[in-house]
Amino acid sequence: MNQKMFGLSAITWRYITNQSLILPLILLLLLTNLLVSPIGEFSLNDDWIHAKTVEWLLEEGHYRSHPYVVAALVAQAYWGALFCKIFGFSFTILRVSTLVLSVVGSWAMARCALALGLSRNLALLCGALVAINPLVLNLSYSFMTDVPFLAMSILSGLFFLRALETPRAQLIFWGSFFAEVAFLVRQFGIILPVAFAATVLVLWWKKKYRVSWYMVFALVCPWLVTATIALCLGMVKNKIGNSMFQGLQGRDMMSAMDGLRHIPVSLCYMGLFALPLGAGRLWQIFRKHDVWTRKRGAIFVGFCCVSLIVFLLPKILFFVLSILFHKEALWLQRYAERMPLLKGDYLLDLAVGHIQLADINPQPVVSIGGWWWLVTFAALGVAGLIFLNCVDVVYDVRLQQDENNVLEQRTNQRLFLLLWGLMILAVAYNPWRFFVFDRYLIPGLPPSILLLAYEMNRFKLKGALRLATFSCTLLYIFSVVCLQDYMGWNSAATVAQNKLITVYGVKSESIRGLDTFNGWYNSDKFMQIYNTNKWYDANLTGLGPWVFDDEYIVASKQPKPGYEEFDRVPYFSWLGMQQRAIVTYKRGKN
Repeated sequence: MNQKMFGLSAITWRYITNQSLILPLILLLLLTNLLVSPIGEFSLNDDWIHAKTVEWLLEEGHYRSHPYVVAALVAQAYWGALFCKIFGFSFTILRVSTLVLSVVGSWAMARCALALGLSRNLALLCGALVAINPLVLNLSYSFMTDVPFLAMSILSGLFFLRALETPRAQLIFWGSFFAEVAFLVRQFGIILPVAFAATVLVLWWKKKYRVSWYMVFALVCPWLVTATIALCLGMVKNKIGNSMFQGLQGRDMMSAMDGLRHIPVSLCYMGLFALPLGAGRLWQIFRKHDVWTRKRGAIFVGFCCVSLIVFLLPKILFFVLSILFHKEALWLQRYAERMPLLKGDYLLDLAVGHIQLADINPQPVVSIGGWWWLVTFAALGVAGLIFLNCVDVVYDVRLQQDENNVLEQRTNQRLFLLLWGLMILAVAYNPWRFFVFDRYLIPGLPPSILLLAYEMNRFKLKGALRLATFSCTLLYIFSVVCLQDYMGWNSAATVAQNKLITVYGVKSESIRGLDTFNGWYNSDKFMQIYNTNKWYDANLTGLGPWVFDDEYIVASKQPKPGYEEFDRVPYFSWLGMQQRAIVTYKRGKN
């Protein structure tokens, strides 16, 4: 009996280490949950709004959108409601529902890599690289729309990749179906079928892909259902329209400059997120497994130089205007001289997570300092490799005359990845919004990683894969450390806020806590009293979002003069390995 059990265990272990994709990724998630617990009855970032939508759905039995929700959210609301129906409503359960989708997305990413003909180990690395991305891992511990949208997008991309390898209407239908589900989380889900249709159109024009009416119907059919749902719920008018209207406010010179910088900055972020694979590619180049021509070298250097000029343009303009007009151009000061290169929302030097404390606007817990350029140069180098891959795809599509059917299929798939990535990064710069958060670029991560991994798979892989795996491990450690810090101070702030209510009998209206706290407890009353349901009216009192009175302020340091320390909740952070505290301040009599 013992021998049979031992033999079964050995077979299972071999299956996990040599064949399975989903089990290693589940084990990775369980390890992360053991290191940083997802349990905690508190909201993160803006997911309290989505949680209220789920709560209404459970209470009323039908979907009712929250006034502050701009994303479609329908599919995610029902997904969260399913978990809450089984286990009961709580922020922890909603967090678990997102973690499940995180595993699904990373598995689908690994399957996409296999569909491209990559080795199993490299495919698994691609899946893990999505899951452990510092932004993705952080958002996986919330009920934000980012991870559900990402998971559905990758599932859609998987079926479209397979449809380009084996033209079948069933595969096209499922690709379009999951894109529809992604659309019902965020409206940008429509990018996937548009990218696929554009790819097929190019290939059909070059007589490299046969299209039947069954395929056309399979692509369009799910969207007829989506159109019906959108019209019934008023999504087109209320959600997309409101998003555009709100974003029209505040358009200025900074917005125009962001448009100029957007693509090179976005590719630099893709390079930052794909650094482990970039390390493997650079090893292949250094070991001369991949020999570059002068033309490729010139394209790489040219891209990096132009991108650096674009990055430094605000600083150059700031210097020139200061000399010409003898005063500082204040509107250029928003461009920080460090990573991130965009408006930092989640990635803040050596910290990850959206900060909503009253005393931070926002500043990183641990700053990179003067050597941030090292990070940027590394990210820019990998971005140059990704840009070269894009150039290669265009060249192969234009000139490919190889009779090898497999190579032709791979070129078709890479064209789809190119269009998918460029379109999703382009729409991240919404002309109706005057900022681009770093987390908006996450959906561009899968096609960028797959293009880079495909190129890496073409050359000697053993040493490159080891280096990429080691780099991926370092990235995972960084992500977990940042996640622990984020969950730590949010948990401590929640304890401080709840203590004011339950122990000291303070009303929520008199507390300036986390924005999530103010929104969850005060927003309904705020909308009623001030007769508004607009997000940008949240700070009508000037005391903070949805704050009526800031007699008590929960912060990490002295928020403003006139306040005295009232209470303190300590927590330990792995980021810096030190004891910190969330402090409650009370307004003094004077």
